Amino acid sequence: MGNKAYLDAGVLTLFLAKNCPQKIKDLMAKIKAGSVEGHVLAPVLTEAFAHICTLDGIDDAKVSINSLLREHPLHVGEQDTSLVVSAGVLKCQHRDTLSYIDCLSIAYCLNNKCTFHTTEKKLKKIPGNTLQRLQVAKYSF
Repeated sequence: MGNKAYLDAGVLTLFLAKNCPQKIKDLMAKIKAGSVEGHVLAPVLTEAFAHICTLDGIDDAKVSINSLLREHPLHVGEQDTSLVVSAGVLKCQHRDTLSYIDCLSIAYCLNNKCTFHTTEKKLKKIPGNTLQRLQVAKYSF
């Protein structure tokens, strides 16, 4: 595992859920301790909020996201022109496979040399060299 970890909404949702896998607990402990640099984009936080809201209600979602951001030093990445263009190219190339947030996340990881910590099942379906350039850590529900 690299020292820069990008967290997708699935990983955040699993972490904030009642039965969090130990592998994710360990990763989040390293982020909290500062031995791993945690990264995320604001739309991913919004998606995680929506998942928690659906599972446990709006009040739990508010508390969970606020606690996450207060207790874990996460870098909330900027959506600059470089990221917009890189994500747009990915969406154009993989429009039937990847969501906009997945494209933003993958582009962010490639631009910032982060390991992509994800629950995304469709990554194997991406043709071309995108996956060869992307470091991925997979988690299951």
